[in-house]
Amino acid sequence: MRVTSSEILPLRRPFFEKLDTSWRKRLVGARPNGPGQHPARCTYFGAAFEVDLGDTVGYEIAIHRFEWRELKMMIAACRRLKPELFIDVGANLGLYTCVMARQGVAPRVIAFEPDHENFARLARNIALNGLEDRVEAHQAAAGAKSGTARLFPSARDNRGQSRLGERSADCPDGSSYDVPVVTLDDLVRLTDCTIAVKMDVEGHEGEVLAGAEGLFARNGGYAQMEAHGDDTAADLAARMAGLGWRFRDRYGLDLRFEKP
Repeated sequence: MRVTSSEILPLRRPFFEKLDTSWRKRLVGARPNGPGQHPARCTYFGAAFEVDLGDTVGYEIAIHRFEWRELKMMIAACRRLKPELFIDVGANLGLYTCVMARQGVAPRVIAFEPDHENFARLARNIALNGLEDRVEAHQAAAGAKSGTARLFPSARDNRGQSRLGERSADCPDGSSYDVPVVTLDDLVRLTDCTIAVKMDVEGHEGEVLAGAEGLFARNGGYAQMEAHGDDTAADLAARMAGLGWRFRDRYGLDLRFEKP
């Protein structure tokens, strides 16, 4: 299955949204350079966050720009489909987890994040929003089978690029460590339900899907999956089609699927 740019659906940010980002860039100031923590608090899509302005994701959240289109589409899909559960695989600091819970588009959220520092920020943001009773957070990676894997954390200027199994160019030497791996099929035992899934695991999406085939086969809803490269995108689309999920569109690295 080919997944081409012609299948990208446009969604432009309104002028007032761009104006808000420009105003916030002046308010926040230039993104800090170099090592060190630069904590700040902000709100985005109705949720409160503690972010590090020296981190790409944190800074982009603070100026109201990070994955604006993707969040808009996820919220709209959840309002339309009314999922019983939102699953955030690769939750990082909890952007999708907290936004979906605060927006009230899913009564229950399960989040997975193996990176120790990212998980600590995820936990803080869940508490900051008072979501402890609605969010189940796992300090673990999702994969094809349960066990352990080596995690290589990324540099502090982009904590969203930590990955399993291979050292990235920006991973500090000697910083890797073992993390638990679980499967979605083992932890999420639903049948004939509507779910919403966001998956962003830096090239590990195929492994996550291998451990979640039962979940996707038994349930419907909406899914957003990151895919690095056209071959990976085509493979994920074909595998999801085999589980009954229809490819909807592609924007950048993200593929979207839906199943009635």
